[in-house]
Amino acid sequence: MNRYLSFSVSSRTGNTRKVAEGVRAQAEAMGWGIHEIAKGEDPVDNVVIMCFWCFKSTFDPLSLKRLASCRGKRILAIGTFGGYPQSNYGDKVRRNVTAAIEQENECLGVFLCQGKVSMESVEKRRQLPVDDPHYLNDWSVARLVESQKHPDETDVVYAAAYTHDHLPA
Repeated sequence: MNRYLSFSVSSRTGNTRKVAEGVRAQAEAMGWGIHEIAKGEDPVDNVVIMCFWCFKSTFDPLSLKRLASCRGKRILAIGTFGGYPQSNYGDKVRRNVTAAIEQENECLGVFLCQGKVSMESVEKRRQLPVDDPHYLNDWSVARLVESQKHPDETDVVYAAAYTHDHLPA
């Protein structure tokens, strides 16, 4: 192998790690050598895959820290979140992640899939006043209950296919 990419995974609950393994396998099948970024390290290669979990409509804190050390990189972002990927909120997350990447780098694409949200968090948000922006109505609770099934094998296959289509050949 004569081409390498830096591979960053931030996974709080295991959702993102599950998707990342499918993405890694796809990149390796395409002939990419992988430099896994350890805690405290910066990406060393020109191409970077950042697997992240969504926090406040963008990258999680660890991924933001790693992104801050990138200059002139080509970055493919693969994320998990509690929302529906093909929703207004999914579009907002993709725009925010793309904008964060493009401050100093080139964005190769942003893939999102649902991931489990802790039911403890759901219950806490259900107890908030109705006018609180984080209050969960019945529709939102139904979405988060659905998220308990994700990421599933189909999500992993779609993430791998997205990787195939968006990594440089």
